[in-house]
Order: sequence, then structure tokens, then C-alpha cells
Amino acid sequence: MKAQDYFISKAFLPSGWARDVRLRVTDQGLIANLHVGAIAEPGDRRLGTVLPGITNAHSHAFQRAMAGMSEYRMSQADSFWSWRNTMYQYANRVSPQGLHAIASQLYVEMLKGGYTSVAEFHYLHHQPDGTRYANRSQLSQSIIDAANLSGINLTLLPVLYMTSGFGGAGLLDEQKRFGNSLNDYFKLHLEASDYCAHQPQHCVGMALHSLRAVTPEAIDQALGQFIHAHPQRPIHIHVAEQLREVEQSLAILGQRPVEWLLNNHKIDSNWCLIHATHMTMEETTALAATGATVGICPTTEANLGDGLFPLDDYLRAGGSIAIGSDGNSAIDPFEEMRWLEYGQRLASGRRNVTTGKNDMHTGSHLYRNCAVGGGRAINAPTGAIADGCRADLLVLDDRSPERADLEPRYLLDNLLFSPSERPIADVMVNGKWRIQAGHHNDEETIAENFAKALRVLRSV
Repeated sequence: MKAQDYFISKAFLPSGWARDVRLRVTDQGLIANLHVGAIAEPGDRRLGTVLPGITNAHSHAFQRAMAGMSEYRMSQADSFWSWRNTMYQYANRVSPQGLHAIASQLYVEMLKGGYTSVAEFHYLHHQPDGTRYANRSQLSQSIIDAANLSGINLTLLPVLYMTSGFGGAGLLDEQKRFGNSLNDYFKLHLEASDYCAHQPQHCVGMALHSLRAVTPEAIDQALGQFIHAHPQRPIHIHVAEQLREVEQSLAILGQRPVEWLLNNHKIDSNWCLIHATHMTMEETTALAATGATVGICPTTEANLGDGLFPLDDYLRAGGSIAIGSDGNSAIDPFEEMRWLEYGQRLASGRRNVTTGKNDMHTGSHLYRNCAVGGGRAINAPTGAIADGCRADLLVLDDRSPERADLEPRYLLDNLLFSPSERPIADVMVNGKWRIQAGHHNDEETIAENFAKALRVLRSV
């Protein structure tokens, strides 16, 4: 890839909206030589309105295949736990080829929506009965290949999953393809890391499924080994998503889930806690002070009836947030941010909850927090249009009548809170155009393979 200079009419920079921005995208796909109030020069490629790309901090790719397929009453007390039974059925039908087809479609949809990076919380490891594939990391390789086909940046998070509940209970039959001993887990992790070792846009971090799926002793050992080998790679964990989980943690560990993590491990900026929905004020303040990021997944949390994250208190304490699509029933960062703010309005009875001292506009304040926090969640230089960052850029469709002659300060408010059509025309990832005029080069073939995979899954 050759370096290219760009002249941007309006760009959303860390300091806010700026006009006449000139920058270079290097041959390594990084932003350099950024100047505001510049003059276009011969050879510049001209762009209109540009945003930094968003990181999807939490995705289960295979669940894209079950979107809309669990929206019927299974009992008089439908909940996360009854939904989980349906999820297990889909999880145990997916083949390596099917997973590749599903993830490829999903990642193209993410790119079109504005996600330029994804953290894939990946716990499908083996055949349904727990037997290993000949290639131990076969299903991880399906995810990596899908990321390469789509062009999205991937942070693969192979999940350590060892028990079916607090207290070390053995895995259920429907969980067998998730499970590994510590030794087997790190063999799988090494094989997956080697598979994408020469692809610097990708990273293989670590995920602990949850406190109910990994014992305290195994967490100690796993973290010790992983942090020693990879001190700067991200660590993610599901935590405090459901009230039952909090109650069981209190009963078995004697502490609430986030409280236990804070008291027993050095939680720092390498960590991303997914959901963290049910926290006390003390937990909220203490977690914010660690430098960790919370990955909030508003559409999935609403779909599953999880509850609302204490966003206002957490941000006031200086906490870092990112957003994720989780179960992938919605693939739209603007929708995630809108639900994030609306949930706070419903809980508080106030409007424009997510604003800052220096930015009274909910859209821009929320977008900036989620973009920067997403980069932090995967420990990658993305989420900002700034020197040294990845050239992960979203070019808006400036032909939209919705945004004609709109002052820049209202642009992100409009994108998040108006009924506009899909707003993104072009998407650059690491300096390469992956979406142009709303289309991906391989979208037709990818969609055909996705349809075939769905037919197989739904015919069982």
C-alpha cells in the first residue's frame, strides 16, 4: 500500500469538530502529518465528513445466526437463563465452515455500520461432544479467516471455560465444546496466535468466561501465565450481568463479582469487564479508578432483561466505556449508543444524561467516550483521528437531506437521535478502503454462503 494524502472538509478530532483537515495515511496504514485549517494540495484525495471508526468491544459471532429466533415465550418466567438453552442449541450445531460463513457476514455488516475493529469473545473450541479438532484452534481459525475476508481488525479472545457454575461444578453436556484444562487452553491459544502471527492488525488476547465458569484457583494460574507471556494484551471477562450471578457469588465467594475481582486481582487498563451491570456505588467508583474499561452492550442487555449499567456514576468517577453488539441482534454502533443514553433517561427521569463539562452535546460526548474506550478495550491505537493512530475512518454520506447544512456540533446528535438512513458511505480500515459507496467487494458471495449456513442450522 502506498502512502496517500487526504484533505477532509470536516473531521471529528479528539478536541472536537475541525474544518479543512489535511493528513497522510502512511504505507503502514497509520495517520501522520495531521494539520487543521490546511489548504488542499495537488494529489490530495478529498473527503467530506469523517469520523473515527468504532471498536465493537464484545461479540459472539455465532449468535448472529440465532438473531430473532428466540423471541417467543418459553415459560411464564422467561429470562436470560431460559434464553441460554436456545443459545446452546445453536452453539452445538455450528461447523467450522458454518462459523466462517456466519462471521464473514457479520463482520461485513459491522464494517457497514461503522465498526472497524471487533473483540471476538470466542468460546466455541471443539466438536459438540468435546472432542478436539485435528487443528486444535480450528474454530479460532474460522474467525481469523472471516476477519481477513471482511477486512475488519480482529482482537480474538479465546475463552477459558472450565465449570458450569460457582463452586467448580462440572460442565454440562451442552457446554462440552467450550471446555479446556489450563494446559489445553494455552496450547489452543498458542496455535491461534501462530495462525495470525504475521497479521499485525490482529491480536490474540485472553478471556475468562466468568467467575461462575472459572474457579478462583484457575483464574490465579491463568492470569499468572498469560500476563507473564503477554503483559500488554487485553483481558476480558463477563461479570455481574445477572442478579442471580451476584447472589451466587455472594453465597460461594462471600463477595459480589466486581468486588471479588477488585479485591483479588490487579485490575488495570489491560482489562475490559463486560456488562458489570449490577454494582454498588463503592464498586462503581473503585472500578473507574483502576483504568479498566467496561464493555456495555445495550441492545443485548435489553433483549435479555439484564438491567441498566450505572453509567452516570461511572463516568463521573472517570471511568472508561466501550460498546459491543454481544449477541448480534443489532449491528449498529449508533443504535447501541442511543440505547445507552435512553436507558439512563428512563432510569433517571432526566434528558441528556451523558454529557461532559466541556461538551454539552450528548452525541459527541458519547461517541468520543465509546471510540476512545473501544481502543483502550483492545489496547490498540484506534478510536481517534490523530497522529500515530490507525487510519480507521468513517466517511459519512453527505448527500443526506437530514444533515444538509447542519452545524458540525449537531452532527453526532443527529446521527444518534434522528430517524436517518444508514449514514456511512465509505469505511477505511488500516488505510485500506473496505466499504465504498456502501458496498463490500465480496458481499454477494459472503451473503450467499451465510444463507447456506443458516439453512443448514435451521434444518436440524
